[in-house]
Amino acid sequence: MSAPWAPGRLVPPNLLTEIRAAEAAATATRAVPGVVRLQPGVWGLLRQFVAQAWTQATGKALPDIAGVDADLDANRELLRIDVRIVVSIDYHAAQIGEAVHEAVTAAVAAVTGQPAQVQIHIVEIALEPGRALPAAERGP
Repeated sequence: MSAPWAPGRLVPPNLLTEIRAAEAAATATRAVPGVVRLQPGVWGLLRQFVAQAWTQATGKALPDIAGVDADLDANRELLRIDVRIVVSIDYHAAQIGEAVHEAVTAAVAAVTGQPAQVQIHIVEIALEPGRALPAAERGP
């Protein structure tokens, strides 16, 4: 367990866990065929502050986690992961959602060692056929 957050520390330990979990979830989601992109929500717009704190604390840019919200509960025992995706019309949306759920659950557990409650939200279907690129062509 990490040390408790103190005012002198730039980033609370639970925030570091949340960002690592969100990064694992985002990477796993992008690897699923049929996912066109992650779709940021309102919190995505507020991440600039978090990005600055992360950069100051780690010396690295904040990972691209737009479209993924990760929250550690008050007891630091359960991660809640919400993923918002846009899927291709070329794929069955429910199957993509299930595949993303499985991939995110496994990736978050591997990175954090903590159980996660994962929710997948399909927020849009890209109506242009062929919009979903193979994972190798989508990049990080």
